[in-house]
Amino acid sequence: RLLEHIATGGMGEVYKAVIEETGREVALKVLSPEMAARPAMIERLRREARHGSKLCHENIVDFIEFGEGDDTYFLAMEYVHGKNLDEYIEGRGPLAPDLAEYLLRQIAAALDHVHLLGFIHRDIKPSNILLTKNKDGKPLAKLADLGLIREASDEEFRLTREGHTVGTVDYLAPEQARDSSLADIRSDIYSLGCTFYHMLTGAAPFAEGNLTERLFKHAEVEAADVRIVNPRIPAKLAAVCRRMLAKKPEQRYQTPAELIADLNDADGTGPGSGESAATTEPTLTPPENKGTGPLNAKGPVPVRPATPGRREAESQFHLAQRNLTAGDLRAALQLLLECCRLDPGQ
Repeated sequence: RLLEHIATGGMGEVYKAVIEETGREVALKVLSPEMAARPAMIERLRREARHGSKLCHENIVDFIEFGEGDDTYFLAMEYVHGKNLDEYIEGRGPLAPDLAEYLLRQIAAALDHVHLLGFIHRDIKPSNILLTKNKDGKPLAKLADLGLIREASDEEFRLTREGHTVGTVDYLAPEQARDSSLADIRSDIYSLGCTFYHMLTGAAPFAEGNLTERLFKHAEVEAADVRIVNPRIPAKLAAVCRRMLAKKPEQRYQTPAELIADLNDADGTGPGSGESAATTEPTLTPPENKGTGPLNAKGPVPVRPATPGRREAESQFHLAQRNLTAGDLRAALQLLLECCRLDPGQ
């Protein structure tokens, strides 16, 4: 029984509903009539259900049921009380570094589960991460939307044709942008890196420009250091983010488990340390932070205001320096002029 409309997406509508026999609340994804008229879209929903039923992890939204009635196709999933990460950041600004790391660990653990079962998510982004609290009141992140998930070994079946791009441009790995069939778990790690960058700074690494410009930046431009936005972000978190965003897959973490191990080593919480990474859990609902910079355990951190244009100018400036070193003065000059356009106050 439908209770209320939640959202409209590319495939149809999402509702809050209740299973009348049990009283359990669910999120119900219903294909629109236009999508239901296309066999490929029905297969995509069925595929999401088939793969979702194999996943069982605290940090992944539970799959409940796939069904059809009167030519209406639906997918019932766990209903999560809370907001998605994108909405949370939009309302409160950048996360405190300890909260961002705490959520990163959870999504990396979910991604590790996906990887161990032989899947690739292909659409990691803030709006696909739901935030709630566990039974102890601690922050709990849940990975949602398996619409683009596929098996890593699936060489014969392609939901999208060869050479076609799927994913969300602000969080899309360079190789996935070129050809979706090239995506592997390291592409998911890149997307998670863009999401982590968004958590720390309040914006995706390349949020400015049209579609073509942003795809080019993912492939060729180094993201500005997150500490430009907040100098109090620990160097080890900045280094983790930078490695996740490496342009070449072989330069990133090769698995989510490797990412988690590096976070543990940096914290001194690896095997034999006697410490736990969760000895102090940050709160999910810190005090409102209006224009005073990211929050930490001691309250607002006053930092120099940073706009997407300023961050992009910083990135272009570093690229100009490399061109100067290489002796390409024309390219360096063009980049420096672009810096002036992006951040005329500097």
